[in-house]
Amino acid sequence: MLALIAADAQNGGMYMSTDTLALIGSGLGGLLTLGVAMFAGFAWVIRRIDTVERKLDARIDTLEQRLDARIDAVERNLSDFRTTVEHEFTDVKVAIARIEGPRPRLIVGR
Repeated sequence: MLALIAADAQNGGMYMSTDTLALIGSGLGGLLTLGVAMFAGFAWVIRRIDTVERKLDARIDTLEQRLDARIDAVERNLSDFRTTVEHEFTDVKVAIARIEGPRPRLIVGR
């Protein structure tokens, strides 16, 4: 009896019904279920994004290799063309120098 009186003094004589406890329990269960579902959903999204990223990385790597090969071929062609133009330009300079003759000297010797 003394324990019952002490319990009433502790909670102000109020008690919780089983309906209230069931409501609180089901609310917590619902929140827990939503939390687990959100965690699982985010994990699925992250897994899917990682898979797509791996696929894109592979595609980008193959495209990069193809592009490097094409750029190297263009550089070789451009280098060959530039060498040819330099040789032709040198030939033109020599031909113009022959047409013009030697340069006149600024100081004439006595």
